[in-house]
Amino acid sequence: MQISPQSDDRTAIRAGDLVVVRRCRWRVVDVRAYEACAVVTLSGVSAPVAGLHRRLLTPFDTLHRVDLPRGTRFVPRRRWRRACRSLVAANRPPATLRTARTAAIELMPYQLEPALAVLAGAGVRLLLADDVGLGKTIQAGLVVSELRARAAADRILIVTPAGLRDQWARELAERFAIRAESADGRALRRRLPLLPTGVNPWSTLATAIASVDYIKRAEVFPSVAACDWDLVIVDEAHAVAADSDRYEAVHALAARASYVLLLTATPHNGDRHAFDALCTLGAAETADAIDPQLLVFRRTRVDVGISATRRTHALFVRLSPAERRMHLLLQRYGDAIRAERRAIAGHDACLALSVLHKRAFSSAWSLARSVDRRLAALDSGDPGADAAQLALPLGDPDGDLIAADAAPSWPAELRLADERRERELLSTLASSAAAAARRESKIAALQRLLRRAGESAIVFTEYRDTLRHVHDCLSMPGTVAPLTLHGGMPRDERARVVDDFSEQHGRILLATDAAAEGLNLHRRCRLVVNLELPWNPMRLEQRIGRVDRIGQRRTVHAFQFIARGTGEPRILARLQARVAAAQADLGAPDPVGGGVERSMARLVAGGDHDDDEDGRLPG
Repeated sequence: MQISPQSDDRTAIRAGDLVVVRRCRWRVVDVRAYEACAVVTLSGVSAPVAGLHRRLLTPFDTLHRVDLPRGTRFVPRRRWRRACRSLVAANRPPATLRTARTAAIELMPYQLEPALAVLAGAGVRLLLADDVGLGKTIQAGLVVSELRARAAADRILIVTPAGLRDQWARELAERFAIRAESADGRALRRRLPLLPTGVNPWSTLATAIASVDYIKRAEVFPSVAACDWDLVIVDEAHAVAADSDRYEAVHALAARASYVLLLTATPHNGDRHAFDALCTLGAAETADAIDPQLLVFRRTRVDVGISATRRTHALFVRLSPAERRMHLLLQRYGDAIRAERRAIAGHDACLALSVLHKRAFSSAWSLARSVDRRLAALDSGDPGADAAQLALPLGDPDGDLIAADAAPSWPAELRLADERRERELLSTLASSAAAAARRESKIAALQRLLRRAGESAIVFTEYRDTLRHVHDCLSMPGTVAPLTLHGGMPRDERARVVDDFSEQHGRILLATDAAAEGLNLHRRCRLVVNLELPWNPMRLEQRIGRVDRIGQRRTVHAFQFIARGTGEPRILARLQARVAAAQADLGAPDPVGGGVERSMARLVAGGDHDDDEDGRLPG
């Protein structure tokens, strides 16, 4: 690369040269020459650019080399010592860290290991599977900053759940001075008019943060795949491995990247097929390509010297007669469906019926809503109306919303040939569910627990309509209404709710799994309540991990509400079996818990008498 058309080797700019650019002095760190231009990496050596790093494109910027005098130069002893210290500090072996000392983080030794492994050539596909709250984002940020410092990763794609994009951008900017841009529909539409016709806006992003559900869209993915990404980071990678659409999109991008970094605190949920899919994410697909092995980092709190301060409580709730009748009528409807499906199609309808049972476990009110919609569809003369789904996310152009917590459609398999009999069974079930919803045992137990605990808490539930029902039940006159957080809220609104909860002591946050990943809520809260059991045990771990993190100074308490006399105890047993399988393969945590802790069971199941000291949470 020449500084002028007439220049020769004597005037070529090389790494280590001192140059003047834009009236400031810089040291040349790296020169990458191309056919008609060159990218020059500079480090500032004098005010006002001292310590800054910039990249310039020549010949659009002119670099003037500063020729230092060849003779001996005498300097004061203090200055000579300072220069020697700087030379010694800058003279590092190739596999040592350059940027860790300047990062705005309180480093722990184990957090350096992934970056050191990448620099030493131990692996290019990494799985960071540490326990929740051990700083996987910090470790990923170190990998990013070290690769960027060596010009080994110029273009980076971070794939994350929609609710974590702003958090990633903030962490990279504040801790590592890395500017990352959120790539969603809104941001790309703003960028497009500023670019020449035909330029792919994704190609102009050096470090892009995108929602996994946004990039997998048919109209978005081709533009993302047309770019060459040096490093692909997949946050909450367990959610990608378990979903075919997400997996195919992310795998296609990661398989072409030089480096792949997978982040998840819950890599194994007891399903070995899903775990194998996670381990192959980003692996080379062609037969003649070298398929690098996956390098796994799995550290528990005990491994890193942090004492475990979590107590898990499985609390069995006695249902009211109205609730027991509702579950009995649901079972009767299921028996009729199974008998007819076996006779006609030769197979069982258990999987479809599980949707209704999940709704019943969530709340009687939610089951009533589903049954009412089914009855309305039957009355309209179009029994399949409730099962229709939109093929495209037409109401979410920017990729902000999360649809997983929406009320499910009525399964197409759940219908009887005799519509009159089906309407009769469902009408009776709807009336029973409405009666049970007037005073639900789990919500009454929740009210007692929150009142006696007397502190902030996060209450998780499966569906956003259950969340609204619980909100109405807890919003008593003269009290502060609970905050709500679910996937149907825009990104900015979700961020405001998190800020309000973090700043105000004693608030209750009602959330779906839209809040179960990545958020840091440990500074104000240590109490998590699961109103019903999810079918994936690692979802419990993700929920508890919002408050069980580094910096939590109190004992964390997690409560699982389980309805007696229903299928929930069997779900608990299956969850425990899946946790045991995951522990055998990978040493997974146990977020489920064993039996009932009697002191806590009395706190919930006891009478509605005045609070006392025994009702407070220990720790």
